[in-house]
Amino acid sequence: MRLLTVGVLVILCGSVIAAKTAPEWSAEKHDLNAGSYKGMATIAVDKSGVTLGEKFSVDIRFFNDSGGEHFYNPFFQGLVPLPARLAIYSADHRYIGDLLYWEGGSRRTVTADDWTFVPSECCVGCSKRFTAGYVPGTAHGVTSNLLPPGDYYLQMIYFKAFVATNPARMLSNPPMDEKERLAQFEKTFDRVELFRSNVVTIQFTAK
Repeated sequence: MRLLTVGVLVILCGSVIAAKTAPEWSAEKHDLNAGSYKGMATIAVDKSGVTLGEKFSVDIRFFNDSGGEHFYNPFFQGLVPLPARLAIYSADHRYIGDLLYWEGGSRRTVTADDWTFVPSECCVGCSKRFTAGYVPGTAHGVTSNLLPPGDYYLQMIYFKAFVATNPARMLSNPPMDEKERLAQFEKTFDRVELFRSNVVTIQFTAK
């Protein structure tokens, strides 16, 4: 009985932690305005309706409205931690998961080259392809259990790590070499929400 109780507590605690880390719904676009960093993010889908199991694309753009600045991993290279999540919400605004969630595989350590300089009034971005109804890191992260047909909302949520200063370019006290500073950045990777893109609606239809 004691073991069962402990197991239940672990499950409950895990649920509470997950609930606290799940981003709340917001239909509004929140632009970047943090110190000298200013800008905005936009997303667009290549089609508003897609059959479950088929592919669709999301175009992700960040527009730099401040002076020329360096931004961490703006092209969302999956070999290092990502500076944002692509949240998917249900029709009733329930957070389901992150379409950019890393499911495992090859990875490398962060390097100074993972920061990209973006001139003022310029943008960076990429296009990512996803499988309709597939949500990695959740119960719907298998092709045999895709999301049910219906309307869903997508929104990019950027972390503070996106505007983190490249630690390889910083001095530290006590002195640390470049490798140590980059390792510390990765160890304390800041996933606190900083700003959001617009929301787009996509409809998943039955096969």
